[in-house]
Amino acid sequence: MANVQTAFGFRHVGFLSGGGPDYQLATRPIQSSNATKIFFGDPVVKSGASPYIVQASSTTVVLEGIFQGCTYIPSGGGAPVWSPYWPGASAVDATAYVINAPNALFLAAALNTAITSTNVGANIGFAIGTGSTVGGGFSGATLDVTNIGTTNTLPFQIYSLYQGVGNGSDPTTAFNWAVVTFNNQRFKQLQGVS
Repeated sequence: MANVQTAFGFRHVGFLSGGGPDYQLATRPIQSSNATKIFFGDPVVKSGASPYIVQASSTTVVLEGIFQGCTYIPSGGGAPVWSPYWPGASAVDATAYVINAPNALFLAAALNTAITSTNVGANIGFAIGTGSTVGGGFSGATLDVTNIGTTNTLPFQIYSLYQGVGNGSDPTTAFNWAVVTFNNQRFKQLQGVS
């Protein structure tokens, strides 16, 4: 059965063996004036020398983690609101929730071309895509097979192909799914991130 194109960002599915499961979410600030939406499952990065996070671009080298929602005070004021995505402005700085465990595993869809079993173990980039503000605020990020290989600066490494049934499970057609782990993440870096 041919796969159907879908994008849901990076969905947390477990941890590499040997590391203790850590189901805690790290908190990071989002600057209240950040007008770029961040969607559930988007890769995020530290914004320069500031403590804030922003949505990662497809050319990102070192990731902070994967966005899992936020709490913020609406621009018009009021009580704090939890949202699966960052809407692009708030009255004060928001609190983001991020998966940044270095041994975390994520399921993601391939962009356009199939990821094959010969790609397992290779490093891979991503395309950020466009998320959706309806239906859970899911990310539009996908794995970018045009950026696959041994380059050590690529942000993810392919751990396995999706072993499920149905959409995403056919490794011979485009848009299949793969399980990835961080390759180039802040806590897996030898050099500090500023």
